[in-house]
Amino acid sequence: MRVIIAFATLNLIACSSTFAVQQVNTKVLGAYTMFAPSTTEAPNIYARVVIEGVLTDVSQCPSLTFGKTTIPMKLRDQRPNPKHFPVTVCEAKIKPNTAYTISDSTFTLAPVTLNPEQVAVFGDTGCKSSVCENNTAAEPFKTLAEQGAKQQPQLLLHMGDFNYRGTGGAISGDTYAYDAGDGGYGGASCGLNDTYYSQNAINSPKPDTWANWQADFFAATSQLSATAPWIFARGNHELCSRAGIGWFYFFGPGANLPDAIEQQKCPAQGDYNQPPKSASAHIIVQNSYTINLKPLSIWVMDSANACDASAENGLTKVYQQQYQRLNVRSELLKAKPMWIMSHRPIWGVEDPTTKDTLNVMLQTALKNTRQGKLPEHVTFSLAGHMHIYQSSTFATSTERPPQIVVGNSGVSLSDTNSFSEFDYTLDSQDAIVNEQGKFGFLSIKLGKDGAWQGEFLDENGAEFLTCSSETTDNQAVCRAK
Repeated sequence: MRVIIAFATLNLIACSSTFAVQQVNTKVLGAYTMFAPSTTEAPNIYARVVIEGVLTDVSQCPSLTFGKTTIPMKLRDQRPNPKHFPVTVCEAKIKPNTAYTISDSTFTLAPVTLNPEQVAVFGDTGCKSSVCENNTAAEPFKTLAEQGAKQQPQLLLHMGDFNYRGTGGAISGDTYAYDAGDGGYGGASCGLNDTYYSQNAINSPKPDTWANWQADFFAATSQLSATAPWIFARGNHELCSRAGIGWFYFFGPGANLPDAIEQQKCPAQGDYNQPPKSASAHIIVQNSYTINLKPLSIWVMDSANACDASAENGLTKVYQQQYQRLNVRSELLKAKPMWIMSHRPIWGVEDPTTKDTLNVMLQTALKNTRQGKLPEHVTFSLAGHMHIYQSSTFATSTERPPQIVVGNSGVSLSDTNSFSEFDYTLDSQDAIVNEQGKFGFLSIKLGKDGAWQGEFLDENGAEFLTCSSETTDNQAVCRAK
């Protein structure tokens, strides 16, 4: 089995200047900032701008300005096939606490703080083609994003699954793209050792495209993305067999910029007419990384390939190694609390009546570490993947942090049930679980010493759940309003 994981760093390249850069008329289609891992303790902050057309020279990129200073942007490497992505991403490393304007456009970027107090969390935000017509902006995600912007967040977290319109599953007829076992496909190996079908294979009738990314994410978030930096998790809809091409180009944490980790892209996806006999050489797992902020650290794990219902393939070892590195990293940062964010929940209740839980692979990988559990400094776990809101609150004696699934930010809900709460034995530990089938996002106010208060808000900005880091053994992390 061949699994590609990022480790290397690239050469440093200067990115700021006090002189003007020659500009060519370009149309800016989207702009955002994001936190990314660094070769130093401080995180990198990137500004990225999506430009219409396929630019071939760095002078065609817009520039960023603050005061009298101009920062030239550079062309992002690893551009996808221009036939499917007739756009270009320009990027630059930027400073905290500085507002930027983007030349020849109406786009602006708010100052980025390393000491955020207000956080907005979204997950599973795209729109199925059966729900949203043509290339209209994803709803209700666009409305939720607009409500999120009103909260004046200083940090945006996305739990993965951005692009549904372009990743319906079936590529053609009854041929389905590799999806790491989601939905039961692939048997014991979760598709890893089966014939590999990819939307992005040569001759595929349904490749990943800019049009779907633009409709499902960028058209919905222009206002929100101007307010604060993102941290992006990668969902199974962003597997290389689905919309991974766009994800690594737009949101991948690597770059050819100062102190950056290596930029990755999807491996070759084979030929659709003669598909590979195994997925192993055609998938990629982004190495986990930490964003070290002043009030807390956030550990980001790429769980896109983690099988929900089985641990019977070699990727379990990959995730075990990542959890082991988390323990090492936590020891270095034990003076502050740590949150983890991953698309697939470690502990999710799929059906309380059948005792089905998610995610078996992550649960097994964690138990197989030397410690057998998350570090005590991990105080909160965030996930998506399940198309509802769900929280799991464990007894203090289990030493497990509370987990909240934010999978209700736009895509069609898996159910529309009202709030319910029940006791459940989840991966051998007793927990209070509650859930609700209602669209929303999580708004969090950070306090002192890792404490926080939160609320789920709906399309009208109305609160329907309250959440708190302060719980007892008889109290769930989130409660009905």
